[in-house]
Amino acid sequence: MKKLNILLLVLGLTCLASCKKYLDEPNKIQADIKTVEQLQALLDNVTGTDPDGYDSGVPFGYEGTNGTAIYSTDDTEIKPELYKNYPNAFSLTSLYYYTLDIDNIIGEASDPLWNNEFRKIFNANVVLANADNVSGDVAMINRVKADAYFVRAYSYWTLVNYYCLPYSQANLNEKGLPIKRTTDYAESLKRASLKETYDFILSDVAQAQSLVNYNDVQAAMRWRVSKPALDAFLSRYYLFTGDYDKSVQHANSALLSQTAKLVDFKTIPAGNPATYSNPAATLTYSALNDYSPTRFFKWDEFYYTRFTWSTTQWNIPSTNLLSVYDQTNDLRFLLLMIPDGGRRFNVITPTTYRYTYFNDGGFLPSGPTIAEVLLNKAEALARKGEITTALETANTLRTKRMKTYVALTANSPADALIQILQERRRELPFSFRWADIRRFSVNETPGDDVTVTHTFYKMGIGSVDLNTIQTYTLPVKSLRYAVPINGVEITAGQGQIEQNNY
Repeated sequence: MKKLNILLLVLGLTCLASCKKYLDEPNKIQADIKTVEQLQALLDNVTGTDPDGYDSGVPFGYEGTNGTAIYSTDDTEIKPELYKNYPNAFSLTSLYYYTLDIDNIIGEASDPLWNNEFRKIFNANVVLANADNVSGDVAMINRVKADAYFVRAYSYWTLVNYYCLPYSQANLNEKGLPIKRTTDYAESLKRASLKETYDFILSDVAQAQSLVNYNDVQAAMRWRVSKPALDAFLSRYYLFTGDYDKSVQHANSALLSQTAKLVDFKTIPAGNPATYSNPAATLTYSALNDYSPTRFFKWDEFYYTRFTWSTTQWNIPSTNLLSVYDQTNDLRFLLLMIPDGGRRFNVITPTTYRYTYFNDGGFLPSGPTIAEVLLNKAEALARKGEITTALETANTLRTKRMKTYVALTANSPADALIQILQERRRELPFSFRWADIRRFSVNETPGDDVTVTHTFYKMGIGSVDLNTIQTYTLPVKSLRYAVPINGVEITAGQGQIEQNNY
């Protein structure tokens, strides 16, 4: 596999368009691939290393560094005082995302999120190009094809929810993504329409459904696609596209899984504490914080393992986000929101919380989980007016998240929706909030719209003006809902990849 991985690394380059000299490389890859086991090993390389420890550069299970998810929503708050006291605790790139910049983000040397998702797409296309020509068991060949189709669909789903405007009837003819169906670098990089992009995602999911041969989630290999994983994803897809009947239908199918199970947060033990001096402090963590990939890729709640990768591990919950928790009873607050968590970054004053989940806060669940599916179903039911069942569904989750169970109740349909959306925010901060804010802005309910406001210092090109405070706003239906495409990609596209309109 090492030879194959080296070739894939060469081909999985940052820029898909400026690699004309590599046009002959796909033939070399096809000459190297002989068996279905090689393709399976490629797809199982979820952490970016092969069994020999070689870094392939394509971790299927992680996004690239996601500055938007971690810094661009109302879940995050970097107080000016915090930055002024500890400027070294933040990179300029993080601050560009926090201040909702456009030009400086375009000017960054690269965009790890864009790069990594297109590398996954390329590798999925390698599998699909070779699957019918390798030796091996037919069932295994179908399985790797199903995995590859879903890898490609999921990466396009990730990309379309960052770099394009949100799905709505009014936006269907707006810019989507370059659709890469093959390993050929001569294939067009012209951006398809938003509708064409969503249709392509759904088509790939349908292909995976026709080939998948796992009837349930594989407990030890949750990164492999299964029928419940596809249903779980489709409960999300149809919630986001406003087809609430289908969202509920697929949620119900996913919830039949015997493998994806809610974890009772009351059963999560304490983790390793961290001790500091000058002044003395001991931070207590849950055991989740200590999980390594060998454990968190097998997290019981996953239908399909995918993670938002917070390489800074500096997930700073806003005052607004903290306020939606019952801080004495909600175990998501008590286990995952670390008081004085800034000590991890040598921050003493002001005292700052830090949100952690797995591996010291570096990995936040973003793949379909049973918790998300319950929330997808609850929200879809609430939007359909089926309030009693919606609240019952959300409360199924709360029984596993509260120290002492307190049910959600509501006085009206509008109140029920608010309660369920707050529960969603408590359960899925940072990794889901950006996509949720976008879709709230274009759905049928104006009452759920969110305006993001960050108060920070004035930003320049590579500088922070500590003498000037400025307010940065992401208004409802902003064109900035589409994250700027990195300038390197635009240049390399040789006129094919168009920048978003601002």
